[in-house]
Amino acid sequence: MTDLLSYEESIIEHGNKRLETQDEIDSSEYAQLLKAYVKLNKEQNRLIRLSDKSQKKLSVANAKLANFSTKLSKYFSPEVYNSLFTGELDVKVQTQRKLLTIFFSDLEGFTELTERLEPEVLTELLTHYLTEMSKIALRWGGTIDKYIGDAIMIFYGDPLSKGEKADAINCVRMAMEMLDQLAEIRAIWKEKGLALPLNARMGIHTGICTVGNFGSEDRLDYTVIGNGVNLSSRLESNAKPNSILVSEDTFLHVRSEINCSKNSTIKVKGVSYPVQTYKVEGLFADQTDKVGYTEHQIPGLSLILDQNKIENRALVRKKIKEALNLLD
Repeated sequence: MTDLLSYEESIIEHGNKRLETQDEIDSSEYAQLLKAYVKLNKEQNRLIRLSDKSQKKLSVANAKLANFSTKLSKYFSPEVYNSLFTGELDVKVQTQRKLLTIFFSDLEGFTELTERLEPEVLTELLTHYLTEMSKIALRWGGTIDKYIGDAIMIFYGDPLSKGEKADAINCVRMAMEMLDQLAEIRAIWKEKGLALPLNARMGIHTGICTVGNFGSEDRLDYTVIGNGVNLSSRLESNAKPNSILVSEDTFLHVRSEINCSKNSTIKVKGVSYPVQTYKVEGLFADQTDKVGYTEHQIPGLSLILDQNKIENRALVRKKIKEALNLLD
């Protein structure tokens, strides 16, 4: 602050020296002018101090707001969070009908895990699992609706959509990557002494749903409702461990890129006709021709390698070496 007023201070000092050399008649008027300048300078000094204090308060307030915003973002899917803060989504009860792809998954035998594991260990396991699954969901552009214990509900097509077909394909590709990641999680926890296996069932359906803010005027929940949600949940409960079961509606959207085998039909409450299901088998062979990608499925071996997604090559080499050592 002294540097900002150094010029004014030098003028005052120079004026005082001039005042000492002036005669009585001239010095009286000069003294009044100098006094007024000193007063003005003090007022400017005071305003600068107030400005500095206001700036500090503003910086503290901005830091608190940023911290609160970071915490708040953890309660929303990034797409919903961004829509709220950009003003695209109003904070009021409002819904719309859209074609969405809905994903459900849960862990088989989780109830038994809750009974056999200590709460601290169970919390660590569940946090690890949900964190890894959420990373994959966000990477594929999914909107995470909610966690229900070990269960996860995700949807594609709102608030952002890449098109009905792309949304469905991305959802199935996400589920496939989740199963691959679950195998790694299973191995990690087996090393920690977890005797029970971690197996997931997954169900996916594409259909018209109602999406938006539901609730009261005081508390809202951005979610999806409708028969499509119930159907995807039923698909999940009918899937075998570590498999993905999709409806015919989803199959028709993804069949050009993802290989699916026809499965049984199921009856769903609210749906008057039997629902044909399909089991996801993997990507078609032509998908494996892309640079840096290979996939092999044979008895006793499941291999998917995508160099574009590898973050730690040393760890990948280590895991492959460990696998090769098992064959010696």
